[in-house]
Formats: sequence, C-alpha cells, structure tokens
Amino acid sequence: MTMHKRMATAAVFTLLAAVGCAGPPASDGARPPGPPPAPSREVRTLVLPLDAYQLDGRNAALIATAQEKLTTSCMARQGLDWPAIPHPATKTWPNRGRYGLAEPAVAARYGYRPIPDPASAAAEKLMGRRDAGLTAQQQKAAYGADGQSGCAARAQQELMRDVPKVNSDLVNEASLTAYKDSQQAPAVQKVFAAWRACMRSRGHDYPDPMAPNDDPRWTGEHPTHAETATAQDDVECKLKAHVVPVWMRADAALQRKAIKDHAERFRRIGDARDRYLENAQRHSRTESGSGDS
Repeated sequence: MTMHKRMATAAVFTLLAAVGCAGPPASDGARPPGPPPAPSREVRTLVLPLDAYQLDGRNAALIATAQEKLTTSCMARQGLDWPAIPHPATKTWPNRGRYGLAEPAVAARYGYRPIPDPASAAAEKLMGRRDAGLTAQQQKAAYGADGQSGCAARAQQELMRDVPKVNSDLVNEASLTAYKDSQQAPAVQKVFAAWRACMRSRGHDYPDPMAPNDDPRWTGEHPTHAETATAQDDVECKLKAHVVPVWMRADAALQRKAIKDHAERFRRIGDARDRYLENAQRHSRTESGSGDS
C-alpha cells in the first residue's frame, strides 16, 4: 500500500493525495476507526512549490459547482430539470501523506489506512442517487446516447473555452522525481538513519520510513492493535528524528529546480490553470437558466 498517489480532478489537472488499500476482514482486535481528525500543525505547513500548479479541494468544488450550473442551464433549455448537487468548498491537504504518517492522531485511529474523505464520499453518493433517478429523456440529454456527450460534456467544453492546450504531466513527473530523488539527499539519509535506529529500539526492523506502509501484515477491513501501535511508534520516531521537515526541504529544493529548468512549460501550465479557474469562477456565479453551454 502507498501513502502517496492518486486523486484526479476535472480536465488536465491533477491533485496528489494520500491513498491506501485494504484486504479481507481481520480479527486481532480490529475495529472501525472514527471520523478523521483535523490536520496537525506540521501537516498544515506542508506547502510545496508544485502545489501552485495543481488544483486543491476548493478549486475542485468551484469547478464542480460551475459544471452543475452549466448543465442545469443546458437541460432547462430543453425543458428538462437537472437535480443539481451542492459541492461545498472544503480545505484539503494534498501533502498530508506525502512523507508517510506524520500525525499521532491519524496513526492511532487509522494505522496505515487511508484517511476517509467524508465530503467526497457524500458527493459521490448523491451523484449516484441522482443518476439512478433520471428519466430516460433526462439521461440522454445529460450524457448523450453514447454516455459521453450531452449537456455534461458541453458544460465541460464551456469550462475549457480559451484554456490553452497544455500537457500537465510535467507537474506529476516533476513531483514524483523530486519525491524519489530527495530521499537520497545526505540530510535526508541522516534523518532516515535516526528514524531507523529509533524504530529498532522499539522492536521494528524497517529499512526506511516508506516500508511500514507496505507491511503485508496490514490486512483486513480495519486496522488491528499491532498496526496502530506500529504506526504510533513510526510517527513518534519521525518527530524525534525530524524526518518530515528535513525531507520536505530537500523535496522543495528539487521541485524549485524543476520549475526553473522548465520555466516556459510551467508558465504555460500555470496560465492554463488560471484560465480554467477564471472560467469556473464566472460560471459558478451564473444563475440557473442562463449560461453559454
């Protein structure tokens, strides 16, 4: 399991977020974790140079709201209702799991499992209910006979109007390269060694701070006591060795270098992102029944 990749947003932009995996149910005292805790102060300071070229949760909510309003307008012109779903803006922390577990409360509650995202889960549930309740006429108007056109596709086209065509893969490529290469920085290797010694003193033998995430013992639907205990030791050792701030500084330096080395490509990506958000901002304020789609 990894703590690092995945979560896409609309169009060509991507957002990194922590993810994980789960296996079949386990015993050994496994219990359902509670709701997600607020991010720690350390997590709130995890801001990296490449974040400026990505979309956070508030941006994604803005885009989703604009698409709902454009789709509503398009459907209304055909004499059809569109049950719009609210997409409240929520603050997200895209680097929360970038350096593995970093928060005692998260370790105690979830072990190495992904932190739930109640807002996204609620929105997905609402969208599923809406689509299940559409009439055949509404379904065709919204998604087209092929399931890939109709008002929803026209709404997305409107949001992409005058947005320069760019290949944003560079953002993820630079992010992943910096993440990997930063681990070899002498300062990072030093704190990794301190973390490793701390973990061994507590009975854990892992080669680096990424290894506990992939421990094959972490199976089952919910974390066991052994998993959460290991996770808490992991976080305590990271804090003691200053793993996260040292690693982040090395990571950020490599990200800044990548942006400098590919300045023109990043400028175009930034311009496209800004234009996309300008379109979303304009249409998110458009009253239902109007619009260009």
